[in-house]
Amino acid sequence: MGRFRVVQGRHFLELAVVVVPLIAILVLQYVSSRRLAEVEVIAHQTTISRYLDAVTQEIRQLYQDRAHAMLSFPGDLLVAKRFDEIARHFGETNTSPARLLFTGTLDGCFCLARYYEPVSATTTVGTDAETEAVVLRIHTLLQASTLPPRKEHRLHVDHDSLYVDETDPRHRAVYRFIPNSDGKLVGFAGFIVDSGRFEQEYLPRAVGDAMRGLVEGVRDNLIVRATDGTGRVVTTTYAGPGQADALATRFDFVFRDWELSARSRHVAAAQVLESSAFTSWVLALLMSIAVLGGLILTWRAVERERHLARIKNAFVANVSHELRTPVTSLAVFGEFLRRGRVESREGVAEYGRRIEHESDRLRHLIENVLDFARMESVETQLCRDEAATEDVVAAAISAVDGRRERGGFTISVSLPDTVLPVVCIDVQAMTQVFVNLLDNAMKYSGRSRRILVSLSQRNADVVVSVTDFGIGIEPDDHERIFQQFYRTAVALNGTASGTGLGLAIVRRVVQSHGGSIAVNSRIGRGACFTVRIPIAGTAKGHASTGVSTSVDGVGLRAGAEA
Repeated sequence: MGRFRVVQGRHFLELAVVVVPLIAILVLQYVSSRRLAEVEVIAHQTTISRYLDAVTQEIRQLYQDRAHAMLSFPGDLLVAKRFDEIARHFGETNTSPARLLFTGTLDGCFCLARYYEPVSATTTVGTDAETEAVVLRIHTLLQASTLPPRKEHRLHVDHDSLYVDETDPRHRAVYRFIPNSDGKLVGFAGFIVDSGRFEQEYLPRAVGDAMRGLVEGVRDNLIVRATDGTGRVVTTTYAGPGQADALATRFDFVFRDWELSARSRHVAAAQVLESSAFTSWVLALLMSIAVLGGLILTWRAVERERHLARIKNAFVANVSHELRTPVTSLAVFGEFLRRGRVESREGVAEYGRRIEHESDRLRHLIENVLDFARMESVETQLCRDEAATEDVVAAAISAVDGRRERGGFTISVSLPDTVLPVVCIDVQAMTQVFVNLLDNAMKYSGRSRRILVSLSQRNADVVVSVTDFGIGIEPDDHERIFQQFYRTAVALNGTASGTGLGLAIVRRVVQSHGGSIAVNSRIGRGACFTVRIPIAGTAKGHASTGVSTSVDGVGLRAGAEA
């Protein structure tokens, strides 16, 4: 946690320079995407509204144009009651919107009306009661418009305007008032709308004509429906329910009680645009995360390079010091012997032991560096054979026997009652593992001179523990001591020499055998390194040689009480 605070404080400004603009970009991207989606929804709704207006406008224009053509004739024909000429006029025009045409003129207080059937091209003086009721209402309006100017109930009408009577939805009428050559209203003319033709021909055609003006994506996803005053679906482009984003309008000339609506078929436009805005923002977020991740990885790589550079510099300095010390000692002892400063046999033997000690120290250092260099350059090739773990431990103890004697150490070995299974290992590499562990145990034993080596079997592994009762290791360093070049603060502050490579080599060799290594230690309580090696697939009992099975009970009690 402390390390994180240091890194955070050291690189806060660098991270802020990148993170703050990324956050600002994400916020702006989100806001702009939302606004763009809202604008596009409004634009889509405007497009649909214009489409509905186009349909209603086409219907209005059709009926108005046809009505003006059919109902525009001289008013003097009505005054002269020349209905045959009016019928001839009807026959010469397009009367397809009409089921029945009618004309009327004032005859005193009464209405003189004639009815023209477009299909048979005949004129009659009477028709059904519902149609005559419509004509009577129009006649009443004409009478109201002819009252004297001072009459307060006088109705003002426009000579050129078209009027619609939809009191009875089954008999919708379009009509206009007819003036004579003097501009005086003398009658009226109109027609009863053919609702069937409107429903089956005019409305579907208007819907299709306006649909062709839409873009393909909107056209394919649009449902257009027309419903009458009772809610009955008169026409639709798709029978399914569709979405709930309907826009509706009403016809504004005839069929004013009908509703024309449009809605999305598969998915609402608002949902598509919202999803598009969200996708755009997510992509921007992922890109920002990728940029930030790349920055962090780059920063970590740079920090790692810096860290490795610092460690390697320290390693070079440490190795230089470690090499200089035994080389200097060898040079001094050799010079003393050459100059004959030591004459007694005991002195020569003592100097010989020191030279041997420094030589072993130098050889061990060089071997560690070379072993590490081999493992760094290429994957170490192991020559595995079936072997007894007891023999490997015995070989390692023999290898450190000289230092054990010089330091006055006691190495006790504990074996199980039964013979351990054999393991498939590289004997030389695994021997070096235990040599390093024993060397570390003696190096960091402090005032204690007892070391315990314990062998046992746990499930499918042979377990070897090397325990010392020395200075111990901080819990935070239990994992880091296996890193290359790393040395604990206690080790650096002490007199023990080293390069920080021994345990890194140990872990690599053990893991390359499919095993594992762990440490259990506390400051001032010693350390126990436990190596687990998988048993060979066809393992059988194997007699061991050269390993003492005595247990140093005094050492164990001393370690426990330390």
